[in-house]
Amino acid sequence: MSDALPPSTTGADLPAPVAATLQRLRAVLPAQADAASALLARALAPLAASRWPDVAWSFSSLTNTGLPVEFAWTSREAAVRWTAEVAEPEADDASRLQRAAALLDWQDDLQPWLQHQRGARLKFGAWASARHGDEFAAKLYADLPAGRLPPHWCGRHRLFDSNLLFWRMCGVNPDGSVECYARADELDLAALRAFARAALGDETALLQRLLQVLPADDLPRPSGISLALSAQGQVRALTWFTFAKAMFRDDAEVERQLRDQGQGLSAQVYAALAAGPADGRWRHGMIGVGADIAGNAWVQCGVRPT
Repeated sequence: MSDALPPSTTGADLPAPVAATLQRLRAVLPAQADAASALLARALAPLAASRWPDVAWSFSSLTNTGLPVEFAWTSREAAVRWTAEVAEPEADDASRLQRAAALLDWQDDLQPWLQHQRGARLKFGAWASARHGDEFAAKLYADLPAGRLPPHWCGRHRLFDSNLLFWRMCGVNPDGSVECYARADELDLAALRAFARAALGDETALLQRLLQVLPADDLPRPSGISLALSAQGQVRALTWFTFAKAMFRDDAEVERQLRDQGQGLSAQVYAALAAGPADGRWRHGMIGVGADIAGNAWVQCGVRPT
């Protein structure tokens, strides 16, 4: 039996679940949804032409079904956010970062990241990501081989040296800033509080927002953090995250928790993402709570399109 997804019936050159999600988002942010649709069609074109059509739409580690696109939501703004594969499943993982950069018309120097991946065993290579909001922003997610940060980022913050953290990938921005993501198998609330103090100077904003959504007395395990830094190494934000299924019983419970976390258009964006039909698999992926250096805090979540 083929795992190939049916084509969209809405006219876009996109898999049906992706097109259906964008159609719902179009009712909230029409121009942004149209822009996302056009760029996603370009991103996924190599997959549509894959020599392995039976696996092209089910090979990715982005989602629990292998679908090579995930949408994202955050309570802090209204935008159409997505992350996607940019190369066919048979492509060399070492080629994916350069291909993602070409898709996004990347201008910044990627040589340190390409050199860091060269000759290494990779988990996913790279993904392209974009945010279509009041303005457009692009990001490259670069695989970190063996949990190693590239040399030019090693030692830039003391959290990079924590024995609790295994660094998995970095989100690279065109201005040279980064957001580095780590898995933490044994992270508890006390350790997260210490991390927040070390990164932000004050844990209050992060912990207060976290306790609004955390259904238990401590963090589920495993979980993880991301640390956002400017190109010069100054901390911008810290985010804690885990799988939604580690915190909640099912997608319906996640939706009940998150639908009150956004306001205005942000809440409408989440409603559009969450309104996809159930298909017997988890649709919410990672859920997170973040805070920036100014004390602003937010909730965020990845959602698989259906």
